[in-house]
Amino acid sequence: MSFKVILQNIELADNTTNDNTFDVWFDERNNRFIAIENCKQGRCFKYALTDSIENIIKDHEYDILKYRLGRVTKDDEVTIGDIFMFRKFNKII
Repeated sequence: MSFKVILQNIELADNTTNDNTFDVWFDERNNRFIAIENCKQGRCFKYALTDSIENIIKDHEYDILKYRLGRVTKDDEVTIGDIFMFRKFNKII
């Protein structure tokens, strides 16, 4: 497998089960982004998005930005980290 790290140590939005962060990677073999938890013990998950980044941003940009920023301006943009942190579009693989 060939993975490239995109973002590191992103804080989970719903962090009730542990205090782990996750790294976002690009899986070149399957042509998709995944997030892998950084954990030293306990549960450790790998996440994939339920839809394409483009579709998620197109349909849910304001909701994601509102969640992440509180106040949204016209210059704000959604990042891949924002989508994973929002967690609505994550599935455990």
